[in-house]
Amino acid sequence: MDKVLIIDGDRCTGCKVCELICSMHKTGEYNTQQSCIRVLRNMELDVSVPAISTACDNCGKCVDWCFEKAIRFVSYPEAAILRKQAKIGCFPAPFVSYG
Repeated sequence: MDKVLIIDGDRCTGCKVCELICSMHKTGEYNTQQSCIRVLRNMELDVSVPAISTACDNCGKCVDWCFEKAIRFVSYPEAAILRKQAKIGCFPAPFVSYG
């Protein structure tokens, strides 16, 4: 069954390991500017939210290395349910993988 990435902003600590792992996988070097994922930080609200580019190929390296499990794969039906019940900070990533 196909999967979609889900981001749980409530669990993200802002460590940015996902950015480093993605850039290493994509380019062979640790360069967060080349990453398909960015961790956006709002200092006033004290929250971090990973944002995934549509260029992401769903390799799953960010999922494997997310220590807090803020990024994970779920099935399409589960993603639809989560989107319907969505609260701020927990939502399916803004793209769909065809493959």
